[in-house]
Amino acid sequence: MELVKQRKLPACEAIQYNGQSCYQMSNLWDALHNTNNSASCREVDLSVLDLLPTLQEREWPPFSSLKLTDTLSSCSSRSSPGPDHIKWVHLKAVLENEKST
Repeated sequence: MELVKQRKLPACEAIQYNGQSCYQMSNLWDALHNTNNSASCREVDLSVLDLLPTLQEREWPPFSSLKLTDTLSSCSSRSSPGPDHIKWVHLKAVLENEKST
């Protein structure tokens, strides 16, 4: 029967980091960590921001904390962060902290 035949696994290659294959979890972790944090502790030239035009600051439209709570309750706490690296779970925690104080 076609359903029970052994299938060929797709060809795959090990992740390469610094010219070496990563076969162990510790090597994979080092590759991930060092790749994603390669810019940590580097100096940043903020003068490039001087070329950007200054936009007029806009006011927030008024909204109640009840509206914010209702809106956040429909958002998944397991979603991935946006460009600002903030997740819904972070905003929910801030709102919970505000309620308790």
